Amino acid sequence: MPAPDQRILAASPFCFVGFDPWVAYAYLKKAGVHYVEVPAVSQPVSLHFGLTTFAPEAMDAGDIRAMRHRLTEMGLQPISLDAVCQILTQRDVESLRRRIDFAVDLGCTYVITDSCTEDELGQHRQVVMANLRSAASYAAARGVRIALETHDGPTKNGRVAKHFLAELAHPNVGINYDTGNILYYNDHIDPADDIREIAEKVIHVHLKDTQGGKKEWKFCRLGEGRVDFAKIVATLDSVEFRGPYSIEIEGVEGEDLNREQCLQRLLQSAEHLRKIGLSFS
Repeated sequence: MPAPDQRILAASPFCFVGFDPWVAYAYLKKAGVHYVEVPAVSQPVSLHFGLTTFAPEAMDAGDIRAMRHRLTEMGLQPISLDAVCQILTQRDVESLRRRIDFAVDLGCTYVITDSCTEDELGQHRQVVMANLRSAASYAAARGVRIALETHDGPTKNGRVAKHFLAELAHPNVGINYDTGNILYYNDHIDPADDIREIAEKVIHVHLKDTQGGKKEWKFCRLGEGRVDFAKIVATLDSVEFRGPYSIEIEGVEGEDLNREQCLQRLLQSAEHLRKIGLSFS
């Protein structure tokens, strides 16, 4: 099993939903975070969820160098790129490839993305599979791994994701297991049980808690909700997963927190994780 100091704990700017990523990064630094995610979701995802994101299509090499330099000055190391998007059209594929390039330029090791809905998979199965394999091979050649988010669709829980990955059959694709999404997209599933189905394919984790059930946006601080993080970490330890674990606190629908309140929620979440052997380093 990996020792606690071998595990990587990161955090997402989405812990400060509604604020500019640079504001979030300043507060992540205050919290003692070293490894961070970089938001670069597609424009449809950005608009739908009201997320502020980086757009690599609008950045040249000099812009990216300046961004990397600024993060380095802040003591922050990008480890994963959140590039959630669909993968149905050639435009989608090109968008994802651009984000893979962006990840490489920033020094990220993982690109988190989506696949499709269940209906889209039913109608366009061969296209989805071919596009994902193409993107995964492109990423592999650049030293980046593709982590499919546990979102609604063919990766909505461990059991269905296991079958999907088996059919996809590409060694450079794994799962970004989002502990809160499992409760948001499913009925009657405990993430601590569900993760056993897919543990060996998990390459990235979003540590997210919730007090809600299916389709209830109640993503509270870690340790305040329904997710048993100690059991999840124990399961992943058993398959020698070392991370990254990334804290993602997307908040509760209707709340209006200021920056300091978001920071306190992050610090309380980090303290909960410290008790089970996860800490920022």
